[in-house]
Amino acid sequence: MGERTILVCDVCGQPATQTATIKVGRRSWAKDLCDRHVAELTAGARRPRPGRRRGVVAPATTQPKRPRGRPRKTATTSAS
Repeated sequence: MGERTILVCDVCGQPATQTATIKVGRRSWAKDLCDRHVAELTAGARRPRPGRRRGVVAPATTQPKRPRGRPRKTATTSAS
């Protein structure tokens, strides 16, 4: 005998049609929602733009920039 998994809406208990992933802080949450609650969730929402938001980049500091990554090899001379 086979088993069947039926997702139900986490809000009202009706059959769920979609799973929404919500990111709050550094944690991700998933909720199963019916069509009605998906429409309520997306009402007034916007699509995120790619890249960073304006004003998120830290202001420039007065310290000189240091090269990133591994330091370059230097030529060594051996005294014989």
